[in-house]
Amino acid sequence: MNQKAALHLLNEFVPVIGFFIAAQLFSFYTATSILMVLTVAALSVGWYCERRLPVLPIISGLFVLVSGFITVTYQAPDALIFADSLYYFGMGLTIALGLVFRTNILKLIFERVFAMTNVGWRILAIRWVIIFLLGGAINEVVRLYATPEVWVHFKVVKVITVALFGLYQFTLSRKYRIPEESNAWGLRH
Repeated sequence: MNQKAALHLLNEFVPVIGFFIAAQLFSFYTATSILMVLTVAALSVGWYCERRLPVLPIISGLFVLVSGFITVTYQAPDALIFADSLYYFGMGLTIALGLVFRTNILKLIFERVFAMTNVGWRILAIRWVIIFLLGGAINEVVRLYATPEVWVHFKVVKVITVALFGLYQFTLSRKYRIPEESNAWGLRH
């Protein structure tokens, strides 16, 4: 695994795993505080190692920090949980609107990483629109009908599911790769 992939895993999983463990040992609010600290730490490590941060970790980090602050300050667990729904719906709708206006947001963000045909980029965007909107809708159902403690478990399962879905997309980047510009998995040379 290269350093960038390890950094991405750090940014994505360490805060969520820390949140999950803290929620088992302490209150939801203490776990939320730990999530916020680990999010800042993960972003700081990312900045230190690369001297820049990708767009998506910054966006998700801001969601965590703002909603976490509201959750802890006002003892309102729905702030953090609803922010997760907003993040997923927002990402899905942003990518969908990009497609409507003929601007593939994922291509703009990841074109330096992947060399795919426009057909591949379009399929990838449609897939992510579906997974984000589905993730937001299911998150809302859990928010409305389950306790914050149950949501913590759901959050871990959701993050793992989305990560596995993301890994599966390498089959797409492989199928629609531009051979002269990429390796066998569609990653740019």
